[in-house]
Amino acid sequence: MRCPSCNAELPDDAHFCIECGIILDTPVTGPTHQLQPKAAGQIRCATCGTANPAHAIFCVRCGRRMDAAGDPTRPPPILSGDVITGSDLPNRTPPTQPLFGRPSDWNIASSIFLFIGLGTILIFFPRIFWPGLLVVVGIADFIRVGGHGDVVSGTRSVLWLFGLAFLFMIPKLFFPGIFVLIALSAIFEASVRRLR
Repeated sequence: MRCPSCNAELPDDAHFCIECGIILDTPVTGPTHQLQPKAAGQIRCATCGTANPAHAIFCVRCGRRMDAAGDPTRPPPILSGDVITGSDLPNRTPPTQPLFGRPSDWNIASSIFLFIGLGTILIFFPRIFWPGLLVVVGIADFIRVGGHGDVVSGTRSVLWLFGLAFLFMIPKLFFPGIFVLIALSAIFEASVRRLR
């Protein structure tokens, strides 16, 4: 049988490709081909002990990488249809790393800011409690999410919460203001997509 990914020649009872390591999720039945004897240059898998051809990169039985040190690595991705699952896709971008500090530090800083902000609003600005609460929650969320490296989501949250706070302060503009917020959000999303 042939590997559906790299077209390598494989025994019909193979569970993994010896060239690319793909897991063969649907075995093909048919005549079995005996691998050449060990004298012809076979190597044994350090994990399962199966004899593999000398040119094998991955074990035909367990799918572990065949390296000289005999150190098995993680199993290769599974081939299902025309999509390889379990592997990194070529267009996938890695998550952004925070500029400094651990994510748990940013969670703590966000919680501290939230409690201090709520106390400040209750003591000094009780007349504008709801708009002030939205502003404090927006900033706290920006600190938390931005600290995790996702500044775009933090900015999106600030845009909506600050906008709602402004609209709560001027009730006559609330319903038209919601449409303005939706338009600003759409512009923001379009510019973020363009920058990526």
